[in-house]
Amino acid sequence: MKKKLYPVFLAVLIGCGFAFFLFSKVESKTFNKKSTNAVAIQIGVFKDSENATKMQKNLGGVVFEDEGIFRVYYSVLNKDENIEFMTNYLSKKGINYYLKQINLNNELLDKFYEYETLMMKTNEESKLSINEELLNIYKEVV
Repeated sequence: MKKKLYPVFLAVLIGCGFAFFLFSKVESKTFNKKSTNAVAIQIGVFKDSENATKMQKNLGGVVFEDEGIFRVYYSVLNKDENIEFMTNYLSKKGINYYLKQINLNNELLDKFYEYETLMMKTNEESKLSINEELLNIYKEVV
C-alpha cells in the first residue's frame, strides 16, 4: 500500500509545482486594476518651458509642469505590453526616454484599462492614436 501512495504523492507535488510556475508567469503579465502605479515615458526635462514646447512640437507628447520643472511625456501607460511597444517605437526612432513611475487614481486607472486593452488589439498607427488620447485624458486630470 505504501508503494502505491508514493508515486501519487510525487505526481501531486510535481503538478502543484508546475501549476505554481505557470500561474506566476501569467499573473506577472496581466493588468492589475487595484494597483495605482503607471509608467510615464518621459522624453525630456527642462527648466525652461520654451525648450519643452520645442521638443513637444518636434517629437510629440505633452508638457507637464512639476514644481518649476517642465517634463515632456510621450506616454502614460499601465500595461507591460503597451509600454514595451512604445519604448521599442521610440528606440527605433532614435528618441531617448526615461521610464518614470507615477500614480493614477482608481477612476483614471479604469479609463486607462479600457483604452489600453483596445490598444493591445490594434495596429501601430492606431496604437499611436490611442496613446495620444491617453495623454490627453491624463492631462485633463493633472
